Amino acid sequence: MLQHTTRLLATRIGTAAILTVLILMPAGIPASAVGIGRTTSGEIDRYLEAQLKATHIPGIGVAVVEGQQTTYLKGFGLASLATKKPVTPHTIFDLASCSKSFTALAVLLLENEGMIDLDAPLVRYLPEFRLTEPAVSSQITVRQLLDQTSGIPGTFAEPLAFHNGPDAMQKLVDSMARIQLDRPPGSSFEYSNLNYALLGALIEHVSGQQFEDYMQERVFQPLGMADSTFRPNIAASRDRADGHQLLLGRVVTRNVPVYRSMLPAGWAMSSAEDMGRWVIANLNSGVIDGKQVIPPQLVSLMHATACTFVKDGEEAGYGMGWFTGKLADGTPVLWHGGDTPNFLSEMILLPEQRVGIVMLANGQTTPNAHQIAINIAAMVTGKHIELPAAPWWASWKSIDNISIYATILAFVLVLGLVPYCWWQTHVIRRVREKPNTATRGRRLRLWWVVVPATPWVFFALLASGAYAVFETIFGFNVFRTIVRFGYFAPPGVIVAAVATVVALFLWAMALSVTAIFRAVARAR
Repeated sequence: MLQHTTRLLATRIGTAAILTVLILMPAGIPASAVGIGRTTSGEIDRYLEAQLKATHIPGIGVAVVEGQQTTYLKGFGLASLATKKPVTPHTIFDLASCSKSFTALAVLLLENEGMIDLDAPLVRYLPEFRLTEPAVSSQITVRQLLDQTSGIPGTFAEPLAFHNGPDAMQKLVDSMARIQLDRPPGSSFEYSNLNYALLGALIEHVSGQQFEDYMQERVFQPLGMADSTFRPNIAASRDRADGHQLLLGRVVTRNVPVYRSMLPAGWAMSSAEDMGRWVIANLNSGVIDGKQVIPPQLVSLMHATACTFVKDGEEAGYGMGWFTGKLADGTPVLWHGGDTPNFLSEMILLPEQRVGIVMLANGQTTPNAHQIAINIAAMVTGKHIELPAAPWWASWKSIDNISIYATILAFVLVLGLVPYCWWQTHVIRRVREKPNTATRGRRLRLWWVVVPATPWVFFALLASGAYAVFETIFGFNVFRTIVRFGYFAPPGVIVAAVATVVALFLWAMALSVTAIFRAVARAR
């Protein structure tokens, strides 16, 4: 049993659920056996077709590797709801955090050529790299970035990492001057996309090539991964799938911006067929098509557990671009999942069985999508496979659900203005009918200003406080980050945000106007 950080895998389903699915599947034409567990291709077909319907994911690409061969390779569903183009084994998906395994390999290739020392500080290669504490900056090594033990924080620091343009990597390095470590370098594991984004800057600086070009020439081409690229424009010129998100419960086609500085951490683009080749190379110590493409010691280094961590009482590990651990029966397993706002991916290696699974999907429509790959691995190997679950709030579907509730609440708030205004009309009428005194009139002049201004003062204090906290503690502009989040979040978030702002504005106006009318009525 394994656990690890949030956002990588979704809610678990046990072997009983797998057996139930298989029992309920209709009988079909006999198909060839795929794996150790004697699962047939037809059974996997029916399982995936059922999952498309159940999860509303538009399209899925799957590859199953056994030994040195891809024994199952298919696409299901649509590459885009807009174009209705079907998914094929060559359809290109965004890989999200599965990209990290390629970035790790690129660093190790440079190390193998004597251009990088993994235990050297990053500042040896990027002298301009600085954190808020310059003395600590020189303690962070290349290996710590690979192992996710640098101490660089994750979520709240990542808004500093989004840059575009030819100098995006340099902008990324410069932005680190606003980051404060949340643990000593090398002390413990903390998953952070910034670690691998910085490795991309390192690759670009040491190789003397743009990151994308180095990855194409030294990683994808030698592996024969013809569909793979880090350049969105190249992927778009081929059979690239559209991403999909939820809009208040409805699946819509939506593509999001790709920031060049984050390519090394999460934006490789590849197909199921190419990812099958990547898995073959990993299962066979760098050998593919009978050729030693990757030095075997580099594959061993990537797969070796470099650090361990405990979550919910269970221990797991991290290598270099791969999570490591053991199943309940002691079987070794390596895996990595990935999520962008509109794509997801999963790759699983079972080295002892020489089995690998890859699943690529073009929609963030369910928190359980990663479980599909886990279930296929269980079907192929005949093993009970249980991998870590993310908390409910880590899925984009949960964010869309929250948006639905927020939109409904905003609508209720707007409707609530009707009885409030009706009640205030009667209050003002009664105040006007009461006899007045000169003393009370003078006292009310202060409230004429203070009471109507109260809602606006509250909002101003809230906004300025948020700006000060995030600028001071985390080093980024919270309002710019909110706007940028809108580019990525499910579009229902924008609907909910607009509805909420409108509702609060109308209520602030109503409170201010009725306060003024009450004050005028009492002052007469």
